[in-house]
Amino acid sequence: MDSELVQFVLALILFAVILIGSYWFVYAPSRRNVQRDNDQRRSRR
Repeated sequence: MDSELVQFVLALILFAVILIGSYWFVYAPSRRNVQRDNDQRRSRR
């Protein structure tokens, strides 16, 4: 019983890490591009 609970908790943690990692992988580059675009717009003025 205890080993099944440990496996379940580890699976949940791994699932959460995968979700957070995929969100960061998509969100972080787009945020960096937005920042770079804003910097380019300011330098054109």
